[in-house]
Amino acid sequence: MSKAEIIMKKKRFMRFDKRDKVVKAPDGMDDPFYKLAKAVVKAAKIKNSLVGTKEEVLAKAAKMNAKNRHFIMPTDNKAHYTDHLIQGQYHCVEIDIEKTRRKNALLFVFGGGMILGSDQGDIGLSRKIAEETGADVWFPFYPLCHEHDMLENVQMLFDCYEKMLTFYKPENIVFLGFSSGGALLLDLITYINELNDSCKTIPMPGMLIPVSPGSVPVTEAEKSAIKALDERDIMIPAAYMYTAREIMCHGRDIPEKYLATAHGDFRNAPVTHFYYGSAETLYAFAPSYAESFRNAGAKCMIHVGKGMHHCYALQYFIPGCKPAFDEIMRLIQKYSLSTT
Repeated sequence: MSKAEIIMKKKRFMRFDKRDKVVKAPDGMDDPFYKLAKAVVKAAKIKNSLVGTKEEVLAKAAKMNAKNRHFIMPTDNKAHYTDHLIQGQYHCVEIDIEKTRRKNALLFVFGGGMILGSDQGDIGLSRKIAEETGADVWFPFYPLCHEHDMLENVQMLFDCYEKMLTFYKPENIVFLGFSSGGALLLDLITYINELNDSCKTIPMPGMLIPVSPGSVPVTEAEKSAIKALDERDIMIPAAYMYTAREIMCHGRDIPEKYLATAHGDFRNAPVTHFYYGSAETLYAFAPSYAESFRNAGAKCMIHVGKGMHHCYALQYFIPGCKPAFDEIMRLIQKYSLSTT
């Protein structure tokens, strides 16, 4: 299929409603170093790590996790670190630039398809976000779907959030996540609504920023769009979003609203800013998220970086990606100032 045919096919299925707020995000398409970095990533065949059967994909992920993807308490003096033990077994590192807590905080959740663990680069990114935003950052090491189902991840994140609510007002907390981490935070909104429907009174956070969140494809429009975008994506194969269903369930009966995250329950959700690159397969779910938010009476904005790759908006270290990262930091800074 030619590039022109791919673009035309994408346009056919990537349809937003006229009421949806879709805006341009900073992109790096004119940056020669970005083009070089993108070519290097493509040549590295990172995408291949998510190709194969469930067993094959999990085996590749386990091999990568065995190297350096596990919890290590930071020992540097660049910030003040606190390890919160969640559910008596899972770590959540609180990163404070100052020794005393600030008024605002972020729950920052990493991605990795729920099968790759976090590495020390994520702690460094958390520290940078804390420096840039003037907020404390809570970084959870949630359980992976090698041994757990994804609803266990959501419950762990909820327990992190409940812990944060003992120190911060809900309106002073921002949810920020990338890839599957962004999807888990969106699932957490559904989970809070489910709890509140059962007579709980859990407040929503002040703002939500999911970067490149995915979903299990369920509509024909989603299936057609991820197929059309697949050839342009340098990181996430469309086929993985079908394999992901089996991985996330881990042999258990998981409610569809948590798997098809784009069709979750977003009632009472805070103002949400989605960030996508237009050259990633997961962008296929943006219209569904916009529709679900609209139907729930919640406000969201879809920020799209033309020609950009998966999760580019948080990869400030790649030339051409930093402007989008800076924009997200300003969004958080502006929101934090509005709550003072």
